[in-house]
Amino acid sequence: MQTNDGISVENYRKLLRRAAWRLQYKARNQQLKECYLLFESQVHDSGFEAEILSNVYIKELLDSIPWEKCRYIIRRTIIDGMTEQEVACELNMTQQGVNKWKKKGLELLRQTLTDSYK
Repeated sequence: MQTNDGISVENYRKLLRRAAWRLQYKARNQQLKECYLLFESQVHDSGFEAEILSNVYIKELLDSIPWEKCRYIIRRTIIDGMTEQEVACELNMTQQGVNKWKKKGLELLRQTLTDSYK
């Protein structure tokens, strides 16, 4: 049996976990936006030839993902700038499913990039 203090402590823990999750989520989104803006500025600041090479490199990276659905989701959400909900409607799946595929593909791309620079 818990006392009122025990219940209060547990409620505070839940509130702190929720606040920490929100902060982490906001920080992650901000980092993704900053990376995207940095990438966009590099592509637009360089010449036509560099833009073509960037597009070819991005296509090669996407082709390294073995799942077509995952490639499509990453292309639509990250490159085309669509929301996960919009892509979910296109594919007749849930937004959570799109999010899981996107995370899976981005992790695979991260591994590919990390391995290529070793």
